[in-house]
Amino acid sequence: MAGVTGQSGLVLLDSRTGRAMPAKWAGQLIGLGARLARRRQRNGWQLVMVVSVPIRDYAALLISAGWVLAQPPTCKGDVLALAGAIQPGTPARMATAQQLVADTFFRIDQSHGEARIHLGGTFWKIGAVHHLAADQTLSAGRFGRRSVTPPGSLIRKTGHGDSWPGDLCASKPTVTVVGVQSRLAPELEMQAGWAGCEGGYDRLRDVLRPDDGAFSASAIVSGGRDRFPVMPADTLLAVLDGATAIRWLSEVRTPVVVAVIDRSSADESAAMTVLQRRSIGEPLAVADLGWGAIAGIETLAFEVKI
Repeated sequence: MAGVTGQSGLVLLDSRTGRAMPAKWAGQLIGLGARLARRRQRNGWQLVMVVSVPIRDYAALLISAGWVLAQPPTCKGDVLALAGAIQPGTPARMATAQQLVADTFFRIDQSHGEARIHLGGTFWKIGAVHHLAADQTLSAGRFGRRSVTPPGSLIRKTGHGDSWPGDLCASKPTVTVVGVQSRLAPELEMQAGWAGCEGGYDRLRDVLRPDDGAFSASAIVSGGRDRFPVMPADTLLAVLDGATAIRWLSEVRTPVVVAVIDRSSADESAAMTVLQRRSIGEPLAVADLGWGAIAGIETLAFEVKI
């Protein structure tokens, strides 16, 4: 996963001026998400990573993006064989170079020469399909089509350039960000890329795809309600953005949790919640994760039994 270490080269696009600004701190946070994704977690234990930043803008989403981009690229495989293993009438997800389609799989049609896949109301030539997968859990309410946004340099640098349509198709919401949705929504529009590399910029929204019908790689849920927020069943990483979300730390049961503390906030409840949780855990050296913070970012790591 070269390129997700945050050492140099990452730039953010200033939407107001159109200028690319160096952002080593952002690369460092992406790198943290990638390191956490690659770490083998002890069975029955939860890794809690606490990240304290001067201001938490974009931090939760950058960590989440690093996690998503560290997932292995999707192998194309034998599409005809994949289609042949799907029972007619089964919900399925499919990717071509330009589109993602979620609908009912009907059959393989071979009446016009080259085999075609009958998905929904459309026939697709086998040669045009990058990935196909049955999904019994996919409800009709999540059927639809999405355009494939061409991968920029951030995605390409992590080895997902050629596999991106298939990656979008095969993805599951393995990361959930808990926070204030109205705050996080505009942050999804931030664009990031690598200076001097092929491709332009990638929006965080296009990397994370929160709640995007059948093709989500993440979820964003509110932490400000009176009840513990419901996370998708596939969630492996929970990112708690700020004090409002961190109050739920003791309730989270995902294998990995990142708590993002904003030092510009006068609310000290987040730190108290973290210390209470740490009191029943075992300390872990951040260096053991193969990641090191830069100036301005403070970290703490420990493990607790779940």
